[in-house]
Amino acid sequence: MYDSRLRRYCDRVAAQTDLAIRPARSRRTQAERRATTRRAILNATLEELDAVGYASLTTASVVARAGVTRGAQAHYFATKADLVVQALRHITDQLIEELIAAPPKRSESVREQYGLLLQRLWELNAGIASTALIELWVASRTDPELAEHLDRFQKEINRHLGETARTVAPEFAARDDAKHLLINGLAVIRGLWLLRAVTSERQIRRLWPAARDQLLAGAGLE
Repeated sequence: MYDSRLRRYCDRVAAQTDLAIRPARSRRTQAERRATTRRAILNATLEELDAVGYASLTTASVVARAGVTRGAQAHYFATKADLVVQALRHITDQLIEELIAAPPKRSESVREQYGLLLQRLWELNAGIASTALIELWVASRTDPELAEHLDRFQKEINRHLGETARTVAPEFAARDDAKHLLINGLAVIRGLWLLRAVTSERQIRRLWPAARDQLLAGAGLE
């Protein structure tokens, strides 16, 4: 099941789409209608990816779930690989916006700032975001186009991490090793979520506090 944040976001999109078929639609601009259609396609892609996985996902199934035409999907996303990575970028952007809008409580301790960022990264990478990423990692091993898209996506994520840290934890971000500490933390978090293939989500969540403490101990922060 995808996490409650995405569900709430999809509900908002559904409400916007419902409004689009009412008389008030004439007051909406073409750009707004296009944005609503694009969001509906991306949300449907994430839901389909979560439900059936990358191998079984088809653009036809996404279109059916989104309630749009094949032409609309083809207009925005040229290939399946482009579609799924754009969907992953879509949910990641939403989650990063949440982090910036509701940043961790500021602390004088750089170590505590790093700990708070790690905890938020853990929360942001749970649920459908981790499911989608795992699916795409596995598929990209034999899909060069998907691998290229994911490489660009990862570079964007690394850049976003630095920008977000400067916004919500400026003292920590000012350190020369801040970028590497965040990347290491994200690698550990993603590595734990990879265990979903062999264990329960509850067990993975139990492993996180010890992993977080080890990251903090190894960072050498005060």
